[in-house]
Amino acid sequence: MPCYKIPQAYVPPPQTIAECNAFKHKIKQEKKLTYGDASKRCASLPDLHRAKNSYFSFFRDERLGDIHTEHRFTYDQIKDTTVFDPKSGKDSFHTNHSEAIRKRCAKPNRTRWMITSSQAYG
Repeated sequence: MPCYKIPQAYVPPPQTIAECNAFKHKIKQEKKLTYGDASKRCASLPDLHRAKNSYFSFFRDERLGDIHTEHRFTYDQIKDTTVFDPKSGKDSFHTNHSEAIRKRCAKPNRTRWMITSSQAYG
């Protein structure tokens, strides 16, 4: 607790359209400068929307190769020879990534190093 009370300024919010427009006009130059500065700083950073920046991709083992290959055409989806898993809740091309496989612990979690303590047991 400070030894003196710091006064708090009360700035009432704009009530009308004219007050809102006046406020926007006052901060127009400030927004222009800050957006320009932000765009310059962001230009040197990597594009995180396109990069593989998920948590598990950090631990991914590159020696395993591709996780799965997608069908390119509908004909390939129809003529798919993937074996049906009767224990799975729904028919899917990605049976290794289904909720049923995770609940049964049927597929090991292969990473560079351990993420969870249960990986030590197999």
